[in-house]
Amino acid sequence: MAFITKAFIAVAIFALTLDLTSAQSGTEWNYWSMKAWGANLGNWLVLERWMDHTIFNRYAPNAEDEWTFCQQASNPAQALQDHWNSWITEDDFKLMSGVHANHVRIPVGYWAFIQPDGNEPYVSSGQKAQLERILGYCNKYNIFAIIDLHGLPGSQNGEAHSGRIGPIEFFSDYNIQRSLRTVQAVVDWMNGLPSTLKSKIASVQSANEPRVSGTNQLNILKGFYNNAFNIINASPYKVPMMFHDGFQGLNAFSGFLLPPANAVIDLHPYHAFPPDTDTNSIIRNICNTRSYAQSFHLPVFFGEWSLASGVPNSDWWLRQMMDTQISVFKTGGAGGTFWALKNKINSNVWSFEQLVQEGIINAWTFSDHTNAQC
Repeated sequence: MAFITKAFIAVAIFALTLDLTSAQSGTEWNYWSMKAWGANLGNWLVLERWMDHTIFNRYAPNAEDEWTFCQQASNPAQALQDHWNSWITEDDFKLMSGVHANHVRIPVGYWAFIQPDGNEPYVSSGQKAQLERILGYCNKYNIFAIIDLHGLPGSQNGEAHSGRIGPIEFFSDYNIQRSLRTVQAVVDWMNGLPSTLKSKIASVQSANEPRVSGTNQLNILKGFYNNAFNIINASPYKVPMMFHDGFQGLNAFSGFLLPPANAVIDLHPYHAFPPDTDTNSIIRNICNTRSYAQSFHLPVFFGEWSLASGVPNSDWWLRQMMDTQISVFKTGGAGGTFWALKNKINSNVWSFEQLVQEGIINAWTFSDHTNAQC
């Protein structure tokens, strides 16, 4: 009997291991076992004025987000097309490849995939062709892409990076259904791509940074995530659903999408909101993230992080903060993507490319992270 019991336990453990390691069977990138490293293509397909005023100053100086930009610019479609072509180029992928980056996270709005309502001024054509251009670079340089729904119908957070500053109207039945149609449209687009491009999509993120107020909205968000998961999970080309915690913490999702669900949770651990001025506190908080993430039942991805804090910039501090985060995100989670690839405000703490140029990020940063403090 003891032998049977032990054998049964061994088989059960083996089966569970198979479930976990095969959770992404059929996908090119497995967040259960592989570690991501790269950057967000911020201010590209969703404008963020704080990162670069140029396009606003030239075409719509009083606009504050993409919604008002499209209202105020005389020819927003052409202005955006020019911006898309110039903001992200093949040279960016050469630079990322040079420091062995393997991931980009691509923020994109729902209006790229479904027709906006008549009162929504967004330009809703051209983005898919741009995504396919970037997936071509991904194929050439062996970099994988997360298709991140950064802006959803009604705005899931009321911030400029959702497309529109203002009220949060995502949680209505109407906008939830439009959001699910968007997820389906992303899946349909993905499956229609040639294999060279499709194979570089690592995941689809169903919502970026939803702002949740109260238990009811959290339940609505979980319902949306469940339905979005079912849509993505039914895709012939298999990718996991990535989903943000809504700043609720991992415990709020402790029993959600249990293994072998093909899902990855996304955290955005910033130290600039409000700015932390204590280096010891920052390092301690980063290091504490390791066990917190390791104990979760799904892979934990750190989709946005930076070197911004209340600590004055110095070479030694930026190296410590960079390497400590990489070490923790690799060993505690599935890796992460820096916010952002670039900016035009000369802020190195928000620019992957500027950090490469300054030597804070180099070809050994991801593999060795020699300045890590834990």
